Amino acid sequence: ITNYPSKKLQLQTVLQQAADGQAQAVLLAARLIKDNEPVLIMNAGDLIEKSFLTRFIKESKNSYARIVGMRVHNYFPGGYLQIEGERVLKVIEKPAPGSEPSDLANLFFHYFSQPQDLFALLQKEDAADDAYEKALSKLMKKQVITYSSYDGYWQKLKQAHHVLDMTKLMLEHIMTRSISRQSFVDKKATIEGNVCIEAGAKILAGAVIKGPAYIGRNVVVGNHTLIRDSIIEEDSVIGFGSEVARSYIGPKCMLHHNFIGDSVLEAEVNPSYGTCTANLRFDGQKVRCRIHRSGGGDLLLDTNKDKLGAIMAKGVFLGVNCSILPGITLGEGATAYPSSVINKAVGAGGSFQK
Repeated sequence: ITNYPSKKLQLQTVLQQAADGQAQAVLLAARLIKDNEPVLIMNAGDLIEKSFLTRFIKESKNSYARIVGMRVHNYFPGGYLQIEGERVLKVIEKPAPGSEPSDLANLFFHYFSQPQDLFALLQKEDAADDAYEKALSKLMKKQVITYSSYDGYWQKLKQAHHVLDMTKLMLEHIMTRSISRQSFVDKKATIEGNVCIEAGAKILAGAVIKGPAYIGRNVVVGNHTLIRDSIIEEDSVIGFGSEVARSYIGPKCMLHHNFIGDSVLEAEVNPSYGTCTANLRFDGQKVRCRIHRSGGGDLLLDTNKDKLGAIMAKGVFLGVNCSILPGITLGEGATAYPSSVINKAVGAGGSFQK
């Protein structure tokens, strides 16, 4: 348990050592909850409108339990609410297209005024991926659980490639140009559209930044570089002649004459001079994410993306002139020899040799 003291709020975290599912995660936190102390259970990686969350909490105060149903206009591969008036009768997981019980998809914002009832049911379930949903369904038969409908934006952060979707959503909320007075922008640099440049950043001559874009604190954008529709986090260097498009570049990354397209670089990544990411398949098919498996052979994950570059974890170091095929993932601390054509995933600490 880790405590985060604050004058207004105290946060505590409980680490789930194994990926045992939502139910076990809730039970780990349950020991911190006092009897009949209300709780709001949600996915930390879900992003919704702040104003709705405030309204939802107010609507929930007089409820025994309340959950959120997001209105969807196209098929959503998740759970749907079966409702009767304001009451939720059941959550139906992944019904066949056309057989959805409503147009309300289940979002993981669940309020319980007496959570001990839920905790007791969770303890009776076997450790399975759907244990939480089973316990919730049993509770719905005993108690009245209502819902609030939601029509705003929503973005999940479950897989690594979702970082790109989250990046796009965050950039859409940069509504004006904002350039810190403590930053340096050369007169021969070009800033177009809604761009946020933080204190300490240096934008050198010949650089072009096309918004929406975010340039973090102390970032250096070198001569004759191009950044568009991307987030560059603090202390990173986008060196001479590099292009970054529709990507997330984490803290302390070092680029040198690279093309990084539709990619995620977590932190402290060094692609070295001339290394490029490929982001489009020759056959025009959707790009699948390739994830390393210790037993051999990559796990292929559907992303539904026409373009997807590389996903590089913290500390990846690539030799000069490497080429990375679409959808490749590189684990923490992975390396590759110079001039490699990286066509398969590399696990944490692994090395790719051409």
